[in-house]
Formats: sequence, structure tokens, C-alpha cells
Amino acid sequence: MMNKDEALRMTYSGLLLKDGEKMVRVCFERGRSGYAEGIVPRGTIEKSSGFTKEEIEQLTVYLRENATDIINKAKEVHFLNEWLGKK
Repeated sequence: MMNKDEALRMTYSGLLLKDGEKMVRVCFERGRSGYAEGIVPRGTIEKSSGFTKEEIEQLTVYLRENATDIINKAKEVHFLNEWLGKK
């Protein structure tokens, strides 16, 4: 059974535009023991620490299979409103 420090948490940016490509940056965190940063729709992990090769492969598959859903959720993120406390 996983304890609280081992629970995997996923956060993501709003929709970004880089070099004409729409993308979302995704971060997976596992307590204080690891992180992995990736991008959709490419479905690639760019940086990681504390995850095994197999776990990175699983996260890559997750990003690719859920890219559309993650992008749709990212479209709802409004940085300034959240920063200012508005909904």
C-alpha cells in the first residue's frame, strides 16, 4: 500500500504556444522522492529524477493515451484569474 509520500500527483500548465506548436507542460511528483516533467501532445518526458526507466515508460504511455484530455483541461486554466483569486 502506498503511503502519502508515495502518492503520485500530476499538475499541468495552461495551453502554451511554442514555435507555432500548441502544447501543455505536465509534471508528475511523488512526494519528495521524485519528479518527471513532460509535454503533450508529444507524450515525451524531458526531465526526471527518482523514477525508474519502467516508470518513465509508463508515464510516457499515459501522456500519449491521455493527451487530448490533458489539453482540453489545460484550456480551462487561466493563470491570471487564479493568481488574483478570481474564478
